[in-house]
Amino acid sequence: MIARKLLTPAATVKLWEALLKEFERVRVLEMKKKPKDRKKKNLRKGPGGRVARTYAAKAGMKSMGEVYCTADMNKRKIKCKYEHEKLEYSIESTYTPDWTLANDVLVEYKGKMTDQTRTKLLAIKRCNPDRRVCIVFERATNKLSSRPNSWRYWEWAEKNGFEWSESVVKKEWCK
Repeated sequence: MIARKLLTPAATVKLWEALLKEFERVRVLEMKKKPKDRKKKNLRKGPGGRVARTYAAKAGMKSMGEVYCTADMNKRKIKCKYEHEKLEYSIESTYTPDWTLANDVLVEYKGKMTDQTRTKLLAIKRCNPDRRVCIVFERATNKLSSRPNSWRYWEWAEKNGFEWSESVVKKEWCK
């Protein structure tokens, strides 16, 4: 893999603003045409999010907002480091399982597995390592997202160490 040299935030801002200026120039020219001769794609206000993220990546950042902010701090000689450290945090909350079996196994029924649901289940497992949490999926073969290679619910459960079943509680969970 070839390492590309990153642009400075200020240089990236200049490139971005030149692109915006060109978009506006084309838009003004298009508006001078008769309505039937205009191309709709040239009437947009500016480039979309994907283009902005591509330009931000040239400076090693995620968004043009971050690039603008960094360029401003650099201009004002404010010393900073971009995404320099990671901080741990936890959110205090409580969890009420759908069922607690006689042998103290917690059973959670899930119809839909959202990002929040998955995060919550992982946090519960991490904070309660001595408890057995099992999941009953309405349909275990559903995908987590619409992406072609998205995991199925049961795959996510197995990867994260959860026992699972579809529609019913397994007999072995009751032992």
